[in-house]
Amino acid sequence: MEHTFRAAYQNCLIRPLRESDIEHLRVWRNNTQLSRYLTPIPEITPAMQLDWFHRSQSDPNILTFAVEETLRFRRLIGSVSLYDFQGTVAEVGKIMIGDDEARGKSLGFYSNLMTAYIGFEKLGLTRVIAHVHEENQASMKCFLRIGYTVTGRRPFMQDGYECELECSREHFYAAHPELPEISIQEESTSR
Repeated sequence: MEHTFRAAYQNCLIRPLRESDIEHLRVWRNNTQLSRYLTPIPEITPAMQLDWFHRSQSDPNILTFAVEETLRFRRLIGSVSLYDFQGTVAEVGKIMIGDDEARGKSLGFYSNLMTAYIGFEKLGLTRVIAHVHEENQASMKCFLRIGYTVTGRRPFMQDGYECELECSREHFYAAHPELPEISIQEESTSR
């Protein structure tokens, strides 16, 4: 859905995804090394990416954020989404830090933390779930650091297993005394 939420913490900003961002996302999603733990899909063309962007902007069941590094690189470095809203529960995922220089610098953690915080603080969620391939150790470490617990395991489409994780609002707030340092704002709708 089209939204106006943005949040900043440390050297990371999440903001609404814009059409000018989508070519970066397309290139990163087509990179088989970066997308090896994501749901397999065919090669994405620019036209397919544009169609996806317009559909996602009008879909009330998905909130996509662009992720920017704000101090060293000062550019788009990835994306993250909240989606599959079921009452007061949603899934966080479609997380990708695609910029080679930005990986391994806690930006996935910061963006994931802020996305969950927006879900709890602004959207009234009581629980957030995620699905992570068990071999994706960086993502698994990130989710556990945020306060998620593993609640299940199932075969992944291609190979291996995917873990289901969840985090309640209460557990999230108790685990993160730094939340007051996170600035959540809403952008002006004029761009």
